[in-house]
Amino acid sequence: MIFLISLILTAAFVWFGADLLKKKPAVCYIAAAVLSAAAFAAGQADIKFPEWFSTYVLGIFNKGALACALWCAVAWAAALPNGSAAIKKIMPIRGELSIFAALITLSHAVTYTLSYLDRLSTFSKYNISPSTEFITTCVVCLILMLIMIPLTVISFKTIRKKIKPRTWKNIQRAAYVFYALIYVHIMVIYLPKVKRGGADVILSILLYSAVFFGYAVFRIIKWYVKSKKPAKSGALNAVCTAAVVLLTGGAVMFMQPGKEAAPKRTGNSSKKAVLSEEATKTVSDDTAGTTTAAAEDEEKVGTTTAAKTTKAKDDKSKTESTTAEKKSDEDKEKEKEKESSNESAEDSGSSSQEEEEAPQEEQQQAAAEPEVQYIYNNGTFTGTGTSPADEGKDYEGTVYADVTIENDVITAISLSFPDDDADWCVMAEKAIPGRIMSAQSADVDASCGATRSAEGAIAAVKDALSQARK
Repeated sequence: MIFLISLILTAAFVWFGADLLKKKPAVCYIAAAVLSAAAFAAGQADIKFPEWFSTYVLGIFNKGALACALWCAVAWAAALPNGSAAIKKIMPIRGELSIFAALITLSHAVTYTLSYLDRLSTFSKYNISPSTEFITTCVVCLILMLIMIPLTVISFKTIRKKIKPRTWKNIQRAAYVFYALIYVHIMVIYLPKVKRGGADVILSILLYSAVFFGYAVFRIIKWYVKSKKPAKSGALNAVCTAAVVLLTGGAVMFMQPGKEAAPKRTGNSSKKAVLSEEATKTVSDDTAGTTTAAAEDEEKVGTTTAAKTTKAKDDKSKTESTTAEKKSDEDKEKEKEKESSNESAEDSGSSSQEEEEAPQEEQQQAAAEPEVQYIYNNGTFTGTGTSPADEGKDYEGTVYADVTIENDVITAISLSFPDDDADWCVMAEKAIPGRIMSAQSADVDASCGATRSAEGAIAAVKDALSQARK
C-alpha cells in the first residue's frame, strides 16, 4: 500500500513540481535532505507515534517506498514513447530527479544500515549464523550503494561538464544493473512474507512487478524501434502490454504460497472411540475367560462324577463277592469311600469358586481404572501473536505459530514472522520453540537477543494452545 501511495506522490511531484525542480534544484535538494533527516530522527526517537503516521508517513521514507517510486520515475523516463506528455515532463528534469531520489534514499539507507549492523552484532553475540536472505540483502544493498553514489555525483551539471559525453554515458549504463538490483532487493524482502499470503503482500508484489517488468519490456521495445526503425509500432506496443501482463501475472503466481492441507485435529469423539474399543476388548477378554473357566469346571465335575460311579460299582461287586468278610471291614471301606467322595466334592467346589471369582475381580479392576482425560485435542493448531513495539521503534508485527500436540504433549512448534525481517527474528525462532517444548509450557523466558520478537512468538504459541484446549 505504501508503494502505491509513493507512486501517486511521485507522479504528483513530477507533474506539479517539475518547473521548481528545474529552476531551483538546490532548494529541492535541501528539502529532500531535511525530509530524510527528519524521518530518520523520528524513526530513532523513543516516541510512540500513531500507527497511521508510522506506516504512511515515516514508512514511505524509512522503508524506502518513496525512494523506489522516484527511481522508477527516473528509469521510466528512458522507456516512455518519444513525444508523449509524460516524457516531456520527466526527461528535462531527469538528472535533478535522480539527485532528489538519492537524497530521499538516505533515510532508508542509514536506518537499515544501523539495523543490519545491530543484527550482525547480535548474531555474533549469540553465535548465530545469518540466513541466506540476510546475506543476500546485505550484498545487494552494498552493490546498490556503490552504484548509486557515483551515478548521483556525475548527475550534477558542474561535474557532468568535466566528463566526456561517451564516458559519462558508459557510466550511466550501470543504472540498468541498479534498477534490476532494486527489484531483487524488494523480492528478497517479500518472499518470506508471501509464504503466509495476504492481499496486501500480493498487491505489493503485483505493483512492483508491473512497474519493473513494464520498464524492462518498454525499454527493450524503445531500443528496438530506435535501432530498427519499423514502419509501424502499434503491434509492438500491443506486444509490450501483453508481455508486461504475462510477466507480472507469472511472478505473482510463482510467488504465491501453495495451499496447505488442513491440519488433522483429533477431537473428543475419536478418543472416545479408542477408549470404547479398549473397553470392548477388555469385556471380550473377560467373557472368554469366564467361558473357559466354566468349561474347565464342567469337565472337572464330569470327571469327578465318573470317578464316583466307577468306584461305587467296584465297591458293590467287592461287597457281593466278599459277603463272608467281617462287617467291620465293610464299615471301614464305606467310611473310606465317603471320606474320598467328600474330599473330591470339596476340591471341585473350591476350584470352581476360585475360577468364577477371577473374571469378576478383573471386571471390577477394569471398571475401577479411571478414563484418561486430556486437556488438549490432538493435531496442529495455528496461533497468532504480536511483537510489541520497542520504545516507539517500528518492530511491531504479527507472528504465527504452528503447534502440534499429541496426547497433551507439544511435539513440534514452527514460527513465522511475515511482517518482520526474518533474520532479525532468527534468535527467537531458534530459542523459543526449544524452550517451550522442554518446559511443555509457554511460560518461558523471552530473552534471546530478539526479546520483542520472542514475546510475539510466545503469545502466538499461547493462542494456538487456547485453540487446542477442549
